[in-house]
Amino acid sequence: MNAITNKGRQSGAYIVEFAYSIGIFMFILFAVIETGRILYTWSALTLVTQRGARVAAVCPVHDEMIAQIAVFGGSNGGASSIIPGVGTDNILVSYLDEAGAASNDYENIVYVNVSIANYTHELLIPLFLNESITRNILAPTFSTTLSVESLGYDPSSESRVCFA
Repeated sequence: MNAITNKGRQSGAYIVEFAYSIGIFMFILFAVIETGRILYTWSALTLVTQRGARVAAVCPVHDEMIAQIAVFGGSNGGASSIIPGVGTDNILVSYLDEAGAASNDYENIVYVNVSIANYTHELLIPLFLNESITRNILAPTFSTTLSVESLGYDPSSESRVCFA
């Protein structure tokens, strides 16, 4: 008789155990999804700097199309079509001489450096909907340096144009 009354008292324990288990499972699931989003974004930011450096190596110094092409910007006013929150204002293009110092003189430019600064990644984890907890991660500065190629110089017309 005691076994029957004990079984009746424990019927609600399964629901409590399930609630704990599903809570932990959902937290782990959202953490894995958010980690994947961050890794994708970091990879895409690296791609943007590489693309920008390749374009800057063949375009004239300080050409406004470098940043637009680097962020895969289309008709949306300089915003990236693959990374939300990245725009042409995040792209920094530097021209460097042999020693790595900044230079704007065509004859002295040996390297071009493209970097992304001040990008903030917004987390979408639903457990942190409280406004007192920050949901933004400031990304590190991503940078790519390449040696220059033509810097937009066209020998046939002796002018500087962007070949991108």
